[in-house]
Amino acid sequence: MIGGFTGGSLVNSMSLSKFRSIAGCCVGMAPVALEIVWNRAVEFQDGMVIVNMPVDKETEEAAVTMSYPDQGYMSITAKQPCDVAVRVYDWMGTDLTVRINGAVCVAAREGNLLVIRSVRAGDTVELTHLLETLTVKEIVRGEEYKVSWRGCDVVDISPRGEHLRLYQRDLRIPKVYPTPEDVHFTGAANYGPTQQAQGSK
Repeated sequence: MIGGFTGGSLVNSMSLSKFRSIAGCCVGMAPVALEIVWNRAVEFQDGMVIVNMPVDKETEEAAVTMSYPDQGYMSITAKQPCDVAVRVYDWMGTDLTVRINGAVCVAAREGNLLVIRSVRAGDTVELTHLLETLTVKEIVRGEEYKVSWRGCDVVDISPRGEHLRLYQRDLRIPKVYPTPEDVHFTGAANYGPTQQAQGSK
């Protein structure tokens, strides 16, 4: 499955019983989109490290680590003198604390960025905030789901769906993996669109 994509993608899981549940036909395109997102997650522009998304990523200019979805925490360690900017989101709330090398500091707010100027090489900027689990009702394709969010991460969905639960992001809870007994495979995943009706007879 590494490098593969799916024709069995559902809101709450990836079904191994759906048509072309594991597909190789998309591997040339989908990674391009993922790379675009990855490249822009942490950027360096005009002497400023900009953290657009809370991810673990190391660049030539800085090392970014985070603790989502367990805690509202992110750190940026500069590898060279620079400014540091962190994009803030509504789910972070308003009680944001910024520290440099453990000491609380005041960051400038520029639009939806928190900006810390004149960070030295080796300095570590930390951002902390409250992070709560929020369960909301979502309607997708006419179906109702209860979705549990922790920040930008979905950590649970009800109903949970079958097979591969790709939203299992709560690191405190053991992941659920499918067993051979869980998958009632009929062969439809290997049939072409015009062959599916024949296979069901």
